[in-house]
Amino acid sequence: MKHKNVLDKIIILILKVFVISALILPVLTTKAKNPELDGYYSRFILTNFFALLGIIIILLTALPYKRFMSRFLFGGFLLFAICLCYNILYLNNLEVIQFSWACWNTTISFALLITLLLVKTKEIFEQGNIIRYTIWAIIVTNVIGVSFYLKGYLSLHIYNFKLVLTKIDPNYYEKRFNWIYFYKCQYSCMLLLFIGLFVVHKKKFRNKLTYLLSLVTLFCCLLIAHTNTSTVCAVFILAADFVDYLFANKRYLFTKITLLVMSSLGAAKLILSWIAQERDLSNLGSRIPIWKMAIEKIKENPRGLGNRFALNPKDWLQIAPTWKTNNCHNIFLNEMLRFSIPVGFCYLGFFLASCVYSLMKKFSFLRLSIWISFFIAVSMDYSVQTPELSMVMFMIYCIFFFPLEEVEE
Repeated sequence: MKHKNVLDKIIILILKVFVISALILPVLTTKAKNPELDGYYSRFILTNFFALLGIIIILLTALPYKRFMSRFLFGGFLLFAICLCYNILYLNNLEVIQFSWACWNTTISFALLITLLLVKTKEIFEQGNIIRYTIWAIIVTNVIGVSFYLKGYLSLHIYNFKLVLTKIDPNYYEKRFNWIYFYKCQYSCMLLLFIGLFVVHKKKFRNKLTYLLSLVTLFCCLLIAHTNTSTVCAVFILAADFVDYLFANKRYLFTKITLLVMSSLGAAKLILSWIAQERDLSNLGSRIPIWKMAIEKIKENPRGLGNRFALNPKDWLQIAPTWKTNNCHNIFLNEMLRFSIPVGFCYLGFFLASCVYSLMKKFSFLRLSIWISFFIAVSMDYSVQTPELSMVMFMIYCIFFFPLEEVEE
């Protein structure tokens, strides 16, 4: 029992350090010389170091202390099978890809979610107040981020063990904020997951006031990040939570449905007119021509571009005579273009399997809305890259599976 308590404390410490490293210490090494391409070719990632350490110790405690989670056994092994296929297909094509680091880092991230699914964590999470700790770490680090923004900084990077603070360019066509991420879309995608975490675990807050103030903080971060799609998705998550609350009581069901449909149509009209002020909705903000060109490029390179991706301007997507882009603006298309079509489908399959399995375990409009918002965010841009993938997996577990374990126990 004494050894078990010591190991549990070590796991708690590692999880807390993992969260902090993911939220404010983006330490990594990279082969890319341009800070904007750090995430494309990241090697050592501090967050993944702590994730791997946590995985090893959690698994070492699982067998002797009988901590395997039978409730999530099917889902865990399904994700394990997809992860295994990802590795086999990736390594078999390594002579073309010529970059093994992405495989290892992605595997660590996937393994984190699989491990948390297969091993009981309720005792550890409650003993260390992991969810509450994560919530307050999110709030504090994002408040620090806002202070950086007010001082005129666009982002903070720590790559190749060098601190790089990037100033906001006053001549750029829009004012945005990336915080510790390479693009505003990554930051906004993480904010969506953070909002989902807050709403799912609202009971972890001290009171309603701190809950509301915390949501306001994250919405302020979304606004300065200047990603309209993610802001709309965040409102959608809150609306879905209200719908769940509304339909918890079956009385006046027809009236509720009627009012919901009418208000939804009105809100959709307002939202579309707001987005249309900055983006051409007829081509989804130029995403449709980008995706079409990306698909053609993938067909030309079914085994992937490997090290040519983004680093070689000759392989960029030619959208118009005077306009090129270095990526597909979609994480799944990017995975196919970088590492081959089969590898990209495995990557997509991991997320789809996690989504479907979590909704089969427990359905609610809130849970569905978080998944829809996430898939919109990652389908519109390169919103999840290797450095933050482990934190994405951790958020998926905390949002969709840890509440289920809590109920089960």
